[in-house]
Amino acid sequence: MTRKRTALRWLTAILIFCTWSGLTVAKSRTVSAVIPWQGTGKIDSNGTDKLRFQGTIEGIMYVETAEGPLNEAFVKCQIVQDLDVTTESTSVTGDCTIVVSTEDSVVAKLSCRGMQGYCVGEFTLTGGTGSYIGISGSGKLTARSPVQTLTLGQSENDELQIYVGILQIPELNIEQP
Repeated sequence: MTRKRTALRWLTAILIFCTWSGLTVAKSRTVSAVIPWQGTGKIDSNGTDKLRFQGTIEGIMYVETAEGPLNEAFVKCQIVQDLDVTTESTSVTGDCTIVVSTEDSVVAKLSCRGMQGYCVGEFTLTGGTGSYIGISGSGKLTARSPVQTLTLGQSENDELQIYVGILQIPELNIEQP
């Protein structure tokens, strides 16, 4: 009986300490997100059959449940997309900012590989500001983009406007302290 009371007292003390010290269990959730986007950038030749698109894509993040502050957040990504004209393959990397409010934002990285118009990869949350300090998480992404088709007939350093594209993250796992 004394052991049980001692164990219960220690457990209570630990819980009180964690509450007072601000140590809490991270909130964990999984959402499905879609980001329709448009973009602009430049095309450079990266070899005989290789092209590189460097630019910015922007859109609105919509979360499936339409709940929470990340729903309808503004997303802006600086991306580099390498295109191989011969094999019709592509790879994309990007650094993104998800703006929830003037004080709150999330930083993310994206990367994917695939074929003309379609690639599969990872969307990773790497940090944030305001109420998103310490946020992390990731999910598999698919990206649809007409960049490779739009580059046909373009010259090096041409400005390229992309009026439609989409990023889908069906299971974005989010950990927030």
